[in-house]
Amino acid sequence: MADPLDLAIVGGTVVRGGGRALLDVGVRNGRIVAVAASGTLPSALRTVDARGLFVLPGIVDTHFHCRAPDHPEREDFDSGTAAAAASGVTTILEMPISEPACATPEVLERRMRLAREQARIDVGFFAAPGDLDAPRLEEMAAAGAVAFKVMMHGFPPGRESSFAGLAMTEDRDVYRALELVRDTGLLICVHAEDQGLIDLFESRQQAAGRSDPIAHARSRPDVAEAIAVARLGAMNEVIGARVHMVHISSGRAVEYIRWFRSRGQEMTAETTPAYLFGSEDDIREHGPFVKINPPMRTPADQAALRAALRDGTIMTIASDHAPFRFEEKEVGWSDIWKVGSGIPGVELTGRLLWDEALGGASTLEEVVAWTSERPATLFGLDAHKGYVREGADADLVLLDPEAETVLTPETFHSRSADAIRHVLGRRCRGAIVSVWSRGACVVDDGRVLAEPGRGRVVVPERATAAAPPEPQISGRTTR
Repeated sequence: MADPLDLAIVGGTVVRGGGRALLDVGVRNGRIVAVAASGTLPSALRTVDARGLFVLPGIVDTHFHCRAPDHPEREDFDSGTAAAAASGVTTILEMPISEPACATPEVLERRMRLAREQARIDVGFFAAPGDLDAPRLEEMAAAGAVAFKVMMHGFPPGRESSFAGLAMTEDRDVYRALELVRDTGLLICVHAEDQGLIDLFESRQQAAGRSDPIAHARSRPDVAEAIAVARLGAMNEVIGARVHMVHISSGRAVEYIRWFRSRGQEMTAETTPAYLFGSEDDIREHGPFVKINPPMRTPADQAALRAALRDGTIMTIASDHAPFRFEEKEVGWSDIWKVGSGIPGVELTGRLLWDEALGGASTLEEVVAWTSERPATLFGLDAHKGYVREGADADLVLLDPEAETVLTPETFHSRSADAIRHVLGRRCRGAIVSVWSRGACVVDDGRVLAEPGRGRVVVPERATAAAPPEPQISGRTTR
């Protein structure tokens, strides 16, 4: 007789990008070993009744800012991964803004070590191209960086060290970064905004005496994003790197991305819930609490982003979790230029997208593709992350479609939860019953059960990292 399963989740409706079905999920040693017709699994040491629930893959959030070790009062890996887990996120990919920037193998290793000590769920790490030294980039890739990140705008005043080797305003530096990252086989993820145009429009706002929240939005118009996409795409037509455009906010930028893709370029894109659900009306109402780069835009831009998701021009949705505390944001009502840009958004992604899907504006299958399957595949983690299938890690969310979640301060676990203002009071269809990471229950009825240090560092499989963005790509997990 075969050994019993460690865990059987039975009676639920498994949702995947290609459809949904009543299926049971069997788990052994943290991995899914069976996805089978109801009632056909062998015995299990623990059985979870999922009747009436959706069984979803855990969200793979590919755009996350932890803030540790330089600003742990905003977030560290302990609080950030607790917040992620509580909202159905089972893997985060951490951006390289740190003190100093994650632009050397030594900094990358220190950040990985910190995550191994603090994280409650699994974490992957971006690196920055740094001083554009080819052996150093290859060393970071070999150490397990999931991708490289470049920002085409400058650094905020006083934060030179955190952005050194990451912010590149000169085309010659971006061009060289594209070449070097191409040679590693990894993605190069790009924040596209043109600093020269930002300087122009910001100076006009300040010359007019503007320091109100909407002035920031006017200082970073859609043309600044679109022209950066155009410059990057033109360079990459020559170079041929795998480019991923992060947090795309405007219809104008979407048009350029779609055009480059039509010419055969490997250019993919993500957007965030802030742009899908937020607009300039939110800036007027919530001011500095929704200050982000690029800024929230118009209903027409929202419609363009949704169309791009439907046709595949935008492949993924990520949170761009960027926490600041309430007192840091509040001062922006009087002077928006003194406030950092970012929203602590990891706890909103699933809830807002599931609500919309359960209301019929999209489907749960689409949400699974945008937030779990495609992100895992794109970053080379899909052998074990992002999917409900045999061989994958048992990273799962059990969602009750008949229940409701009201977004209140008590809902959130982030250390910067007091700065989440724009969604307070919103009623969302669906409620998380439990969250599972590698077969262990890490969240139950709103309580985070996972302990700090339980998380592992995930790295892509280098041998296949250069493949097109939607193949079956291997991945592995390390301690």
